[in-house]
Amino acid sequence: MALDDETAVRPRTSQAPLGRFKLGPLYVTIPLANLVLYMIWTAIPQFMLPIQVQRITGTTDTAALATASLLGTIAATIGNPLFGQLSDRTRSRFGRRTPWLVACAIGGGALLLLQANAPSISMLGIAYAGTSLVLNGFQAALTAVVPDRVPGEKMGLVSSLMGVGLNLGVLVGSSLFAIFPELAGPFVYYLIAAAIVITAVVFAVLSPDVDSREEPREPFHLGRFFAKLWINPVKHPDFGWVFLARMFMMLGYWLVTALFFFALQDYVGLSPEDAVGAAGILFTVSGAASVVGSLLAAPLVDRVGRLKVFVLVAGGGLAISLAIPVFSPTYGGMMVFSVVNGLAFGIYTAVDTALINKVLPNPDDAAKDLGVMNIATALPQIVAAALGALVVSLLDYRGLFVVAAVIALVGAVAVIPVKRAR
Repeated sequence: MALDDETAVRPRTSQAPLGRFKLGPLYVTIPLANLVLYMIWTAIPQFMLPIQVQRITGTTDTAALATASLLGTIAATIGNPLFGQLSDRTRSRFGRRTPWLVACAIGGGALLLLQANAPSISMLGIAYAGTSLVLNGFQAALTAVVPDRVPGEKMGLVSSLMGVGLNLGVLVGSSLFAIFPELAGPFVYYLIAAAIVITAVVFAVLSPDVDSREEPREPFHLGRFFAKLWINPVKHPDFGWVFLARMFMMLGYWLVTALFFFALQDYVGLSPEDAVGAAGILFTVSGAASVVGSLLAAPLVDRVGRLKVFVLVAGGGLAISLAIPVFSPTYGGMMVFSVVNGLAFGIYTAVDTALINKVLPNPDDAAKDLGVMNIATALPQIVAAALGALVVSLLDYRGLFVVAAVIALVGAVAVIPVKRAR
């Protein structure tokens, strides 16, 4: 594809005009939905999976944790683009996104109840795979709401609000265990299952989609359907670079986070009982710092207009934070790490959505394309436990922090070649 094709802004065709949507409620419903979604992505892989694995096996078995996470990795990779394309093709009186938001929330809630009482590592892995698949469908529909409804001049603001919601979700998901460590059991699953269903209903009522039955849709072709799950990075290099940047930034963040509970025991030296409360406190501190980072960056995003600078600053901050536990494997060192790491991650999430929406290849396939992009978020979160376990087995926990720092720096540098954003 020629350079002018890559950099041109494509016209909206089959999507409803932006003016048909009420933008006001989205300022609340989008960050709220992101909050609940990332509360789940925090509570389950960072707390509940390790705790369930330890209860089932009786040990801090990183290999068992990796096994429980494996099917979830595959499911997350498939779920985002698959549900995204299904959402793009949906025609109903409730629009394209709302049916999938509600259906995936209900399905995900039911699977969370199944996962709550998994009696073995294999059953835990199967239940987690189902949860990951369906809730990635929720995420695909949610992120597609932004290009559907938000005009370009408001994209930076909405991106920042989504970042605030994300970081508040991390804060809530972790502070549950800091304040109420006794919740580390099935009740947490019941709580977050109810939260995702209620959130979807609130979103559907306050921010309804428009009737999509009259929108054109190309005839279904099975081969073309699956072919469109792939976006050629040679034809769309900016999309490819942003995908790599997001994947490595997220992997640098989640690689340590996924094994944090075990690291507090095996690297810092806390008991299993103390580690639950300590992890909750440290994640709460990190989440609060992330919210501060997002709020500090939010007013600057649209004003400065240079998104890549924020990514470079965030990547450098993540790398610096990850170096701290290498030299100070103590609770105090982990506290400083949590503050710096949270600030850097908050800055990144404030610009992430705006950057991604600048490089989408085709607005008609927004949900599918965002679904592909969301793999760069979902895959690191779920593969982090398996990859982290491998790194620890080869290099120990100190090596894990070093590897994560290098990965974060690679992610930051990957945005430099992007042409459609400054």
